[in-house]
Amino acid sequence: MRVTTAAAAAALLTLPLLASSAAAASPAPPPDAPATSVPATPATPPAASSTSVPPPAPAPATPPAPTPTPASEATPSPAPSATPAPGEAPYAPPMGWNSRSLGCSVTEAAVRQAADALAPLAPLGYRHVVIDDCWLAAQRADGALVPDRARFPGGVEALAAYVHGKGLKLGVSLSAGTKACAGGGAGSYKNEAADAARVKAWGVDYVKYDWCNIPTADFPGQNVRQIAETLYPRMRQALGDGVVFAMNNEDGSTVPWLWAKGAGATTWRTNVYNRPIADTYANMVDIWEFNQLRAEYAGPGSWADPDLIQAGRGGMTETEYRAQFTLWAVGAAPLMLQADPAKAPAAVVANPKVIAVNQDGLGVQARLVSSDGWYHVLAKPLANGDRAIALFNESDRAATISTTLARAGLGRGRHRVEELWTGAVTSTGGTIAAQVPAHAAVLYRVGPSREQAPPLVTVEVDPGALGDDRPTTLEPGRSGDIVTRVTNTGATGRLRDVRVALTAPDGWRADARSSTRAARLDGSETFTVTWSVTPPAGAAPGPYALSATVTSSAGTQTAAASVAVATAPPSGRTYLSDLTWTNAKNHFGPVEKDTSNGERAAGDGKPITIQGVRYAKGLGAHAPADIEYYAAGRCTTVEFSAGIDDEVGEAGSAVFEVWADGGRVARSELLTGARPAQKVTADIRGARHVRLVATNGGDNATSDHADFADAAITCQ
Repeated sequence: MRVTTAAAAAALLTLPLLASSAAAASPAPPPDAPATSVPATPATPPAASSTSVPPPAPAPATPPAPTPTPASEATPSPAPSATPAPGEAPYAPPMGWNSRSLGCSVTEAAVRQAADALAPLAPLGYRHVVIDDCWLAAQRADGALVPDRARFPGGVEALAAYVHGKGLKLGVSLSAGTKACAGGGAGSYKNEAADAARVKAWGVDYVKYDWCNIPTADFPGQNVRQIAETLYPRMRQALGDGVVFAMNNEDGSTVPWLWAKGAGATTWRTNVYNRPIADTYANMVDIWEFNQLRAEYAGPGSWADPDLIQAGRGGMTETEYRAQFTLWAVGAAPLMLQADPAKAPAAVVANPKVIAVNQDGLGVQARLVSSDGWYHVLAKPLANGDRAIALFNESDRAATISTTLARAGLGRGRHRVEELWTGAVTSTGGTIAAQVPAHAAVLYRVGPSREQAPPLVTVEVDPGALGDDRPTTLEPGRSGDIVTRVTNTGATGRLRDVRVALTAPDGWRADARSSTRAARLDGSETFTVTWSVTPPAGAAPGPYALSATVTSSAGTQTAAASVAVATAPPSGRTYLSDLTWTNAKNHFGPVEKDTSNGERAAGDGKPITIQGVRYAKGLGAHAPADIEYYAAGRCTTVEFSAGIDDEVGEAGSAVFEVWADGGRVARSELLTGARPAQKVTADIRGARHVRLVATNGGDNATSDHADFADAAITCQ
């Protein structure tokens, strides 16, 4: 997790950037774009918005695509008006699908297909089908917007009618600048009233208003925020309240959280760098953290938007996708799918109780109850007085996270606790706790109740100390101790006849070294079992799952944790490039063995060379880099010659470090491409894990090709 001080966060939120910097950040117009926007035609009176209420069921048949109808696009007929019903935007965060993954391959047929796939999810709230760029023609017709005829031959009005017929709503993207962000379409700058009337008459219900190609020269002396506060309200006012207005201001220099609600924005983006969310766990967490900093500015009808739901795209595990959905749900964020709706996993995106937390009528974004960098507790007040409580484990190891009713804003006495992903219902008199897997989140709905549910039980497998981000490591053919714990957390009743079983992978041994049964467990008491666990001699390095099953008078509970298998170095001195690392992170491309880093492809390095001196052995990295080895507490020394590889000339800079378990034990000077190699030697006696780290030298990382030349470890 990135550490941000309060002062730094405040400065980040309010930093004014001049228009000249915005001009640099704004994407350049496409090659075929004209230098200036087409002059606006006189605005016509805005047509009534089309926000049709979904019918009870999707249309029974899919009508054929209409033939092109240019006349209807040139003179659209006004669409019927409807008022959004409670539970729909702007009264709840918008839900639906966005075409971003299709890019400029988006077509009318693809949007219809997405609408077909989204329609079964409409009863859950997924109603908006949003075309994200590349739908506009390169030029206006008589000053008016027209769709790209090759991609949308039937036109937008017919497409809106088709989408409405599915019980859904149609959205399009427009740009506040002179050109669209992608596809070469016209921007709405100085055409706001006419463009708003145009899309509303077509039946568009949702406008995603982008921040691209802004003519900052037209606003001398104004910073980016001031320009945004001029341009965004123009379109909001032209659209009227019946259309969802999504401010897609990815350039955070517009600081929309400080003013978007007053400008009438339904949603506003919360990131501070100009790029969309990536389908990776690290990027998702990074964006969530930024979003959480802006919780105080969001509220009913004006929602903080941390970007699209990634489930179904394939870049994260299901556990990580569920974590994102949990964080977005308690964050009262828009739930807009990026994946094909047909591929979005129902187990993640179609849980009605989790969605109900997101759509709750109180409309409050969850606040952090506690956070220490990796382990987060969030609480979201709900309209009926309950609290949604999320426990999120950002770290790489399962961890037990806990809070209390009082800290979550609840009163005393017996409370019903429902875990919304599993449906398990328990009770507590004061404490809520769970062992949360790595990169996972659990979500409870908690409220006062006299329901006689069993007490909340916390089951832990291989519990580690908070702050230990590394799974327990076992060696092939060697036994190691693993602990399981069972705690009567809820303390609303006694647990009787408690039994614990541990399941290991095929071929492993798991033998209990203490009793696996307890006759009873009173409130807050814990029952611990120690197990001797042995991987087979031929076990391959990597992660393996251990799971515990607990049966008692409260029913059956399970928990799981991951352990790692790794082989320690042999006795004597061994080059690290001849060993298998347990983890490696590198800025560009993979870490290379016995060559320089090269570029981004694997195996493209050259002989390691520092100031003309060649080294036959070593590790070639690109700072920032972090390479970890398992030492098993049986090694004494790590040594290497640190330097910037000659392949980048005199450019590049880095500082080289050695970490033994949780502490730094050696550090080089700041080395550049103009300096010779520096010998680094580290005492690592007793350490189980050793990390070789190259940090960026404080400048641009492009040329930081960091060599750990002749890197070796000495073990007993």
